[in-house]
Amino acid sequence: MKMATSSTRRRTTVFRHGPALAGLLALGAVTTAQAQEGGAAEPYRFGVLLDAGAPHGVGLSAVLKPLPWLRLQAGPTTNTLSLGIRGGISILPLQTFIAPSLNAEAGHSFGADYKEVVDWLGAKPSSNYDSIRDVSYDYVAGTVGLEIGAASRFNFYLHLGLSYVRMGVDDATALLQDATDDPDVTARNLTLRATIPSVKVGFIFYFF
Repeated sequence: MKMATSSTRRRTTVFRHGPALAGLLALGAVTTAQAQEGGAAEPYRFGVLLDAGAPHGVGLSAVLKPLPWLRLQAGPTTNTLSLGIRGGISILPLQTFIAPSLNAEAGHSFGADYKEVVDWLGAKPSSNYDSIRDVSYDYVAGTVGLEIGAASRFNFYLHLGLSYVRMGVDDATALLQDATDDPDVTARNLTLRATIPSVKVGFIFYFF
């Protein structure tokens, strides 16, 4: 009888404390899952970029960050004379609040009036330049940057480097005739190439 009573008491004790034990196990499982989820939180991947600089003007781009150290962007630009498009890539070797970056960008600016381009450069255009209506250029830029908030939702940056620019003028006959003072000079197009400094400041906001 005593043995049966002891066995009954143990079963009763287990029965009484069973819900409490189950609750503790469940709480522990939830806490562990939350900790694992917090530790495996994914970085921000998609956002929008707004920047301004010289010589390529203002740009607005969509941003994709497929890896913590890799950023891709593409979108429209304007240099106040014409519209353009561009695409770029950034390497972020350090995942710290303040970090360096290596950046490359390529873009195209569509045709603008040559007279406006000359005015923009601060020179006085000749009357013969009025016939040149389609000045476009392509560029490739390489810069090093300083990123503030590179691994957070808000990211400011400053990029400094060089741009290789290739400018094309369709039907440059009037330009060459004025430059050489020879009305018999003819030309189909003119290409100018230059390497110039490049500077840019920008802001990125990541949605998720």
